[in-house]
Amino acid sequence: PRVSCSRRCAQLQRTRKLVHPSKPRPHGSDTAGSWRLPQASTNATMPRVVVVGASFAGLYAAKGLRRVADVVLIDASDEWEFTPGVHEVLGGRRKAETILTSFHDALPGVEFVKGVAVAAHEREVHVECDGERKRVPYDHLIVCVGCAYARPIKAQLASLDRRAQLAGAQRELGDASSVLVVGGGAVGVEVAGELAANHTVTLTARESELVRDLPEAARRYALEALRSKNVRVKLNGEEERGSFDARVACYGARPRTGWLATFVDRDARGFVRVDDRFRTSMKNVWAAGDCVAKDADQYLAAYAHFEGEYVALMVASEILGKAPPGAYVPPARIVALALGPDDGVLCYGRVVVLKGRAVPWVKALVERWVVRLWPLPYELFRRLPALA
Repeated sequence: PRVSCSRRCAQLQRTRKLVHPSKPRPHGSDTAGSWRLPQASTNATMPRVVVVGASFAGLYAAKGLRRVADVVLIDASDEWEFTPGVHEVLGGRRKAETILTSFHDALPGVEFVKGVAVAAHEREVHVECDGERKRVPYDHLIVCVGCAYARPIKAQLASLDRRAQLAGAQRELGDASSVLVVGGGAVGVEVAGELAANHTVTLTARESELVRDLPEAARRYALEALRSKNVRVKLNGEEERGSFDARVACYGARPRTGWLATFVDRDARGFVRVDDRFRTSMKNVWAAGDCVAKDADQYLAAYAHFEGEYVALMVASEILGKAPPGAYVPPARIVALALGPDDGVLCYGRVVVLKGRAVPWVKALVERWVVRLWPLPYELFRRLPALA
């Protein structure tokens, strides 16, 4: 249950010197987030696992570990956002609250601290909340802070009311006649496709093609679909000189890892370096999701989901003294790209498996599954064959 930051951090501070500052806790009632996870003895006390960042990776790591650990989740917001639905909110098709879920509803049995992590040390994380700096002790730390992105695609930590951010962006775009969308990746393409029904949209990209990480057939289909909706597509970094009522930037993801400083190894861009089991350079510290240095085509919500489940298995094996799982093997890439409310393209590996009206329905079904934190079991998906 959610408690005040000051009260919860005071409780944690009193026990921070314990090697295992833990307490017995009833198990959660459902097993969806702990597929094949080893179970602790009912008589065992539980070490504390602190998860920083309630992203896809962080949520699934927290859920997967709540049976074997006293889990504390730290995030700047008290609501989880289904970010793949943001373009529908910007287009006015949905209200902001439909993509936001309270952590109390999503993760019963996990304790929550609302605040921003500002420093990490061996055995404790420093958190800024309610205008004060608090210390949160841990036995195991999992960093899942994701990436910052231009507004309004991602929440801005300086303004924690995400509902107000999204509602304001929706009003601004609703009042606009012409919109410039900058960025030719999946985010930019989905935003342009969504806005095209009620706006004059121009999409610009530095690259020579849209969504370059998708199969050629999908790239071609996306370009044709946008042009059929009268979206003006300008590639190769061609400068757009016209005036527009609104502009949406869909580029520039940056890892939110500055607070880690030299605590763990990071690359030149700030992404956390991990090994093939998502261990960082510090013992008992893991990282997963979009803040991790990995192949460019793995910065997807589905991969963050898989990584969160895998890290839960790794940490559970450490806690229980069991053999760890084998090295992480990325499952085949699955991408459902929306091209407006009634069109899209679905890719598995390098093959286009579905096009047209059915794709938005597939995305809606996936959302209904994921917001309930039901599993996309990593152990199953990693065994599926890749289609070249």
